Amino acid sequence: MSGSWWRKWWWVVVFCLAATSLYLHFIQTKKCQIEELSSRFAEMKKEKLFALQERESLCLQIESQSDPSWIEMILMRDLGVVPEGWLKVHFTK
Repeated sequence: MSGSWWRKWWWVVVFCLAATSLYLHFIQTKKCQIEELSSRFAEMKKEKLFALQERESLCLQIESQSDPSWIEMILMRDLGVVPEGWLKVHFTK
């Protein structure tokens, strides 16, 4: 009886084993892809945060450019301009 059962249903067992094997292979591939995409997503979130911080800094700079004290500070820092009545000192090495 068991021999005749095996002759009738062997292909079902082989099919189930093949399907299980393929399923496990593709699940492993999918997990690797999900891990890679999660890593890329985390990196993109970091880049977005950095870009938002830079944008905020640039917006603050643009808004402050009409402020006279900001203009004075930039002239003093970048160009070395000194307001009238101040003493300018040069240091040499």
